[in-house]
Amino acid sequence: MPHQTGQLEYDPIMKYGLLSLWLLALPCAGWAGDSTGWLAVAEAVVQHIDQAEQAYLAGDHKQAKHAVVSAYFGVFEDRKMEAAMRLELGAKHTYLVEKKFGDLRKAIQKDAGGAEVSAVAESIRVAMRRDAALLDKAGIPLTVFKVNQ
Repeated sequence: MPHQTGQLEYDPIMKYGLLSLWLLALPCAGWAGDSTGWLAVAEAVVQHIDQAEQAYLAGDHKQAKHAVVSAYFGVFEDRKMEAAMRLELGAKHTYLVEKKFGDLRKAIQKDAGGAEVSAVAESIRVAMRRDAALLDKAGIPLTVFKVNQ
């Protein structure tokens, strides 16, 4: 006879079945992310840009400039996103995106204010994510520019 207490019974099969279904749905929902594509590289750049913006807003201009340089040389160039963009999206487009890094560094250096620094930082975040999606869609592998392949 069924339980009539008004409470649901604990059903471990249902619990694990739902958990399994949820885990299978993660990649479809886009939650899993692509840790191997250009979007992962873009997010690494974005992380440095976020740090630059936060440092600037906290008054640490030296750390803010360092984070911009790290985003550009330590990720964007070092992980070959710049080269991939030049190949797939063109030199002019890539130059305009690269210029945004300089614009951010200059805005920090001249103490342009939080609104301007945040606007330039946001333009970099948008460009990185947009261009990474285009590179991933075009099938440009991360290893295409590695030396000694």
